Amino acid sequence: MFGVFGDIILDITVHAHGPLQLGSDVVGKISYQGGGSGANFATWLGSIGSRVRFLGAVGQDLAGKVSRLELEQHGVDTFLVEKPQPTGTILLFLDERGERTMVTSRGANLLLQTEDFPPEFFRGLSHLHVTAYSLFGCEGLAETTSEIMGIAKERSLFVSLDPSSYALLEEFGVERFLTLTSGADLVFPNLDEGRTLTGESAPEEIVKSLLRFYPLVVLTMGADGCLCGQGEEVVHVPAPYVSVLDTTGAGDAFAAGFLAEFAQSGSLVSSAKAGHKLAGCCVQHYGGRPTLDR
Repeated sequence: MFGVFGDIILDITVHAHGPLQLGSDVVGKISYQGGGSGANFATWLGSIGSRVRFLGAVGQDLAGKVSRLELEQHGVDTFLVEKPQPTGTILLFLDERGERTMVTSRGANLLLQTEDFPPEFFRGLSHLHVTAYSLFGCEGLAETTSEIMGIAKERSLFVSLDPSSYALLEEFGVERFLTLTSGADLVFPNLDEGRTLTGESAPEEIVKSLLRFYPLVVLTMGADGCLCGQGEEVVHVPAPYVSVLDTTGAGDAFAAGFLAEFAQSGSLVSSAKAGHKLAGCCVQHYGGRPTLDR
């Protein structure tokens, strides 16, 4: 069984039908959906039939209740802790290419503590997935995440890590990040995150540099596929062409598809292909989670 903890968010997505007009109006589409990188990852795993357990913090509000229901609809076993702050919210602006710009209020997510993890959360887990958003935002949350990763390693769980945001990595500090997460077994940076973490520009050099810190590295490159590194080997796995509506959640979907296959086969190449397939499903609709008819 997979365990996940991290941000759970209400996504408010704005897709303007043309450039924004400062001080005036533009017609567009506005939608509401559950989000948060960790929660998105859990729903994609649930959508393909993997057993997954998610722990996160929500507010004592309607958004928190809806968040719990939506996770359960995707087949996720939920451990949600209510906190005296509103449920996290993100306002996402989408451009004509499907690229996103976000304004974030993380709310209750920042209040997650180690004591919020009951013993039954870890029971039966073989794998823990962590997004680096759980290191960013405040010192208390970073301490919680570091402690939980330590508990996971004590229990001999396989730990995977998504670096999440190159801008927040820079703010947090690269050396500090690499030190705190060096116990992870597998890391999923995208190109911008890889360049920030290593100072390298060439994709293969990024992978080789990160292999000094992590046993397995999967560098995602969008339409150019990914590079998988282990030991001395670096393999390119191309991604099939798909039309893109919205890239929100694509990295979470890729990681879910990859890890579900990797848990079965242990093959980097077949796992990357499974990751590309699920990410391709994600970018062809609006929102960062699978549709409920999957």
